[in-house]
Order: sequence, then structure tokens, then C-alpha cells
Amino acid sequence: MRFRRTTWPRELTESVTATSRHAAGGKEDILAAVQLTDGHWVAGTRAAVYLPTDSPDAVRRVGWEQIERAGWDSEASLMHIYETTAFGTPLRATELKVEDPGRFGQLLRERVDASIVVQRHVPLSGKRGVRVVGRRNPADTDAPVAWNVVLDKGLEPDQPGVVDAAEAALKSVREEFGI
Repeated sequence: MRFRRTTWPRELTESVTATSRHAAGGKEDILAAVQLTDGHWVAGTRAAVYLPTDSPDAVRRVGWEQIERAGWDSEASLMHIYETTAFGTPLRATELKVEDPGRFGQLLRERVDASIVVQRHVPLSGKRGVRVVGRRNPADTDAPVAWNVVLDKGLEPDQPGVVDAAEAALKSVREEFGI
């Protein structure tokens, strides 16, 4: 029989509470958390992931709709979290060294997947194209959809016509889904 942890270290709970009140206007309860090998913690709530910062008493809130993707490398014991960024700029990557992501890893996958409202690949040049993704925070189904356009490898925003084609793809997908 497995027991769920219902209490977290006081410092983590206080950091998440303070950050969520400031950023989201209310208290968010931790659903899952995991301690990193360096002693810091990462936590997830219904609305966001709370990542460690350089300050031991602070966390950085990232809404689930702002996570492009996440992955687990079991050989290296690394969790990778990639945040969405402005079109044409590299994703913001965070590496978290952890022995076993456990329940937090499950929550991470579930919440990132639940944030995706629509995802469509639109070819621009042969098979290469853009992935148009509309996300909404799964804790707030009335929130507006945040749109992200990701270029396939081999396409760059400074190539002639790529930006215009990507914008047209975004417009087309938004119209198709009425969002």
C-alpha cells in the first residue's frame, strides 16, 4: 500500500503560498512535490509548477500553459522542463536533478497534457513546418488560450517568408477552431 504525502516542508509551503498569492491572487495547494538532489524542492499545484530559484527561500511560478514540454532522463536522473518563449527564440530550459520524480513526474505530465487545447502541424517547406499550439491553464477553463508557434528543425525565423508563413498558419488554425 502506498501512502500519499499530505504535508510538505514548511519552507516550501510558505514559498508556494507567498508566490501564488502575489502572482495568482490566491493560495494554491501543493498536489505533488519532489526534493532535488541539491536539497531544493519543486512543487506542482492545479494551476502551476513552482521551480527553485537561486534564493533558497524563493520559488518561481510557471503556469502549466507556459510549459512547452517536459521529459525525464532516467539514466542521468534529470527532469527537463521547457517553457514557451516568444516566436523564434530558444525555449527556456530548466534541468532538475532528482533521483525519482515519482508522483510529481505524473502530475507534470498530466498537467502539461491537460493544458493543450489544440495542436496542429502545418507544413511550410516540404515536410518541415510549424507546430501551432493553443494552451489554456487546466485550472481555469475560462482563461484565454495562449498561442505558441514552434518551427521545425531546419527552419529559422530569419529565412525569407518563414515568419509570414508561420503567422498565416497560426491565423488559419485559430479560425479553424474558432478560438
